[in-house]
Amino acid sequence: AAADGEAIAGVPTANLEAIASCESGGDPTTVSADGTYRGKYQFDTGTWASVGGSGDPAAAPEAEQDYRAATLYARSGPGQWPVCGQ
Repeated sequence: AAADGEAIAGVPTANLEAIASCESGGDPTTVSADGTYRGKYQFDTGTWASVGGSGDPAAAPEAEQDYRAATLYARSGPGQWPVCGQ
């Protein structure tokens, strides 16, 4: 875990860790039951692509998932995770 005060793409890592914990239990390989939402932050493939990802979010390195989630959060805010992004 990152130390307090650290950030990725300007987003506090604590915020990202809270979302990841809620969405996937922090597991970067998690896939939703229907296969739509994938990875640590439960990206769908369209959103993943919109922040520069390619392929399967759940197959991407965890550091890349963190970076893409931070990019999305910085661009669009925590509302991208309606249940977990409070």
